[in-house]
Amino acid sequence: MIAITILAILGLVVSAYAVYLEKKVKADPNYKPLCDISDKISCSKPIVSSYGKIFGVSNALLGILYYMTILILSLLGQKQLLLYLALAGVAVSFFLAYILCTKIKIFCLVCVTTYVINGLLLFLTYLNK
Repeated sequence: MIAITILAILGLVVSAYAVYLEKKVKADPNYKPLCDISDKISCSKPIVSSYGKIFGVSNALLGILYYMTILILSLLGQKQLLLYLALAGVAVSFFLAYILCTKIKIFCLVCVTTYVINGLLLFLTYLNK
């Protein structure tokens, strides 16, 4: 469960960084984060795009809520709930990866990092069930 806790904390950090980017880019459209390497490799473009929100709520904020929930469930040893939540996280990651590849057509290092974290969370929760 320690690895799951570490991944949840890492997911929290990445999601918090995405929230920071979202606020910074909206406040200053000329701001260029380090992860904006080219026109095809950018973390700010997907985050501030119309696909960066679900039901008017930032995906990054939802990520913080998701990883906080994973962290709490991990600390409480709720293995079955963790497995279901990790499965849902991977499903959402597949959907967002599809949007990223087909609609936005950008490689987003922050986004892909969360997809990898979610895949690892599912793998580890399955092993620990």
